[in-house]
Amino acid sequence: MTALLVSLFSVAEESLCQHSDDNCIGVGQWQVSVAVGAGVLTNPLSGGKNLPLLVVPYVRYYHDKFFLENTTVGYTFAESADFDLSIIAEPNTEQAFFERLHIRNLIAPGTYGVGDGTIVGESDGNVPVSPERTVSIDDIAKRGWALDSGLLGHWYLNENSKLSLQWLNDISGTYQGSHIKAAFHHEMKPLASVPIKFHLMAGLHWKESSLVDYYYGLHERDGVDESLFYSGKSVLIPVVGATLNYKLSDDWVVKLSAKRQFLGSGITNSPLIEKNHVTYFFVGGVYAF
Repeated sequence: MTALLVSLFSVAEESLCQHSDDNCIGVGQWQVSVAVGAGVLTNPLSGGKNLPLLVVPYVRYYHDKFFLENTTVGYTFAESADFDLSIIAEPNTEQAFFERLHIRNLIAPGTYGVGDGTIVGESDGNVPVSPERTVSIDDIAKRGWALDSGLLGHWYLNENSKLSLQWLNDISGTYQGSHIKAAFHHEMKPLASVPIKFHLMAGLHWKESSLVDYYYGLHERDGVDESLFYSGKSVLIPVVGATLNYKLSDDWVVKLSAKRQFLGSGITNSPLIEKNHVTYFFVGGVYAF
């Protein structure tokens, strides 16, 4: 199954397409690419398994104002040379930790949150939770899928940098809340004569308490001892990331990508959580059809 994987964290590298021809595709054209290599998406849940990344598909399509970016569909209703605003819909990422066959584990699993990130520090990131306070995901009630919809805006600061802001609300009625992502993206070519690109990002992801509580809270529905009950709190999550692309030919690109989300106490205080971060890492070749 892992050979069919296609990212928890929004946005592989959010393209600066308006200012970079290498990232653009023609209107009305599909772009399908496959990354082949080795990587992992870690799972912070007790009893949750890390997701190995061997073959990772990506899909993009643009038609006038309509677009598809992996599992995100959208319609751009306002745009200028330096700004665009779209309405989008996409599956929420949280349930992907609880179910291996979630669509976000099958299509571009490293693209969710607000970008790709660097791995920093030497700590293993384990949350200091005593064994008796730990609950496995195998012992709790099933968490449902959710569909989010809202607004996505980009502000292009120059040909290499942009700000993105995204507000999404649960339209499926699953967790009945919202979350907001903000990020700064910068792309650079250090050597004009060498086809290498670096994409750097840093962002914040705010999650409302109802979202955190639905997925990471523990209540009577879960059939656990009352001493383990936990109500999730709203949380602000820093995210950092970096991607290196080396273009071998028109079809092949060597890619090294990493990202880390630092989970806040509103999530990590839950007995369901074993680690205080989520890490994505991938190295391999990307072939564009």
